[in-house]
Amino acid sequence: MKLPLEDTFISWSIAPSRMDELWAAGWWYLGPIFFRRAFIEWSGRLAPLQHLRVDLSRHGLSESQRRVLRRNRDLRVEFQTPRIDPERRDLFDRHKTRFLEGIPRGLEDFLGPMPATNPVPTREVAIYDGDRLVAMSYLATGGRSVASLYCAFEPSESHRSLGIFTLLLELDWAKRNGCVYHYPGYALLEPSPMDYKKTLAGLEVYDWGRSWKPFPRVTRRPDRGHTLALP
Repeated sequence: MKLPLEDTFISWSIAPSRMDELWAAGWWYLGPIFFRRAFIEWSGRLAPLQHLRVDLSRHGLSESQRRVLRRNRDLRVEFQTPRIDPERRDLFDRHKTRFLEGIPRGLEDFLGPMPATNPVPTREVAIYDGDRLVAMSYLATGGRSVASLYCAFEPSESHRSLGIFTLLLELDWAKRNGCVYHYPGYALLEPSPMDYKKTLAGLEVYDWGRSWKPFPRVTRRPDRGHTLALP
């Protein structure tokens, strides 16, 4: 079944400036598969999707986000060329046990077989506790925009809020490298576990087929009762 406003195409290589245009028009990608959609199947029905971005010129940290940064000062952070190896597959498999719907099969489903270069260059944010990898996220880079493709973290370290931590690191990297927008991915119109993306300052939401509009930052705690793997 084709969902309302669902378009797709396949490409192994996209120019950085063209990727900026695609993200700005509501497109996303998993490996070489590009798509945009305004709805997703959620709990047995169609639920409206929100395509979000952060205007980095208006972004700032909340006090709770500053606490997340302080809480994780003991961890080592590395921005590096992404790779898919047994250590990362094992962390991915442990992390995906959190999902109740849309359970991903493997890391390649999100990154494709050549994440370092195709379809656009990607950076890995690797978080280590000593020599142990406890979190990783993947940041796709366009010309003046970046997009957060996926994050996985050690479930036993959930008290650290590592998903928020990697997202804040991505935002800082984007600012330092002269980017204009950061795309954290989709969220739902209704309350959901993806609401952590709505806690960012400087948010905008895409009015499908029209334009971007300011989006008020959400301050309540996200619902943790139902989890879906979603970009």
